[in-house]
Amino acid sequence: MAERACPRCKYVTFEKVCPLCGTETSSNWTGLIVVIDPDESDLANELNINSPGRYALKVRK
Repeated sequence: MAERACPRCKYVTFEKVCPLCGTETSSNWTGLIVVIDPDESDLANELNINSPGRYALKVRK
């Protein structure tokens, strides 16, 4: 089963619906960032990431 990404929050998951925001996910995504501590990460702050996890850099529907 291929990983999917949410077009709204860019969270990467195996689910068809994003567990963070409830949006339908897409299998068409590129790039990956892993955020461990979003409170201490400047990049997570710039990308508006508030939860630890894996995130896509670009998602197409």
